[in-house]
Amino acid sequence: MRLIKVVPFILLLGFSSVVSANDFPTRDRVEYVLFCLQDLGRNSMDDLQTCSCRIDSVASAMSFESYGWAVTYDRNKRMTGEKGSVFRDNKAGKRLSKQLAAANESANGHCKQVVQIVAPTDLTGDKRYKRYDEEQKLQ
Repeated sequence: MRLIKVVPFILLLGFSSVVSANDFPTRDRVEYVLFCLQDLGRNSMDDLQTCSCRIDSVASAMSFESYGWAVTYDRNKRMTGEKGSVFRDNKAGKRLSKQLAAANESANGHCKQVVQIVAPTDLTGDKRYKRYDEEQKLQ
């Protein structure tokens, strides 16, 4: 009887650790999205969707601990003097930085930036539409 009560509890503990394995804190997700929006140079809802997709992709590619170390390394490797050498000469930091760069590159390819096309009412004379229409026919 006692075993029946313990087993669901153990399963619940195991399941909760799986769910939150790569869960990044909200603050760090927001920081990533804000820097992403700044890099894109625009602040639209489409860009917000793109940047949100990118941090989700990065979060699925690496743990938050690895992400934190990689970001710390990237931010401090340009520091001059002896303090900066701790970061510049850090093999683990270089490896994690490469892992973060690969995750970001994958996220950039996975999460396409949305470009909003505003078409005029009459599209027959618009060269941009003809080019877009021809590209769509090729696909």
